Amino acid sequence: MEEGHQIEKNPHVYQPVYTVQETDGIIHWFEERMDKLPQSLQLNEATFTANLPRTVDALLKVAKAHRENITVTFSGYVAHLVLIRLRLEEQGMA
Repeated sequence: MEEGHQIEKNPHVYQPVYTVQETDGIIHWFEERMDKLPQSLQLNEATFTANLPRTVDALLKVAKAHRENITVTFSGYVAHLVLIRLRLEEQGMA
């Protein structure tokens, strides 16, 4: 990591609406990596996921079921996937 560059502890990833293209992109990203997910993941100082594959699977089911209407009601689920992807990318998962 470059000197002076720090990973943001709580990045703002939430947005009230996700397009079908954005939702499909996150779904596709995880589908390609489901077999490579670590068992657990610390998302931030307050959030730990003990069974990451199960968590991602559940979140993907919601995203797929509502992919054409990811508005305020379901956008938190997609935002959680975005944060998980960000943390995994920080750990080197491409």
